[in-house]
Amino acid sequence: MRERITFDTKLSELIQLMPQSKEVLLRYGYRIIEEEDIESVVLDKLTLKGFCRLMDLDDEAQGNLWQEIQDLYRQVED
Repeated sequence: MRERITFDTKLSELIQLMPQSKEVLLRYGYRIIEEEDIESVVLDKLTLKGFCRLMDLDDEAQGNLWQEIQDLYRQVED
């Protein structure tokens, strides 16, 4: 059984578990982290919840992000 994904999952763990999740995160602002060249600094510390706050995602965007991550998780589990 795979590790459970929550909003408290660190981005480094999420990307390690599901490398495809980075593509999802890119659609929600992760590109800014890459452009600012802070990926190596924040990746191990930033949770999914923290990412949503940092990117100032509204409730709808957070819900959409969560749904996409969960869909991806189910695909990887199968």
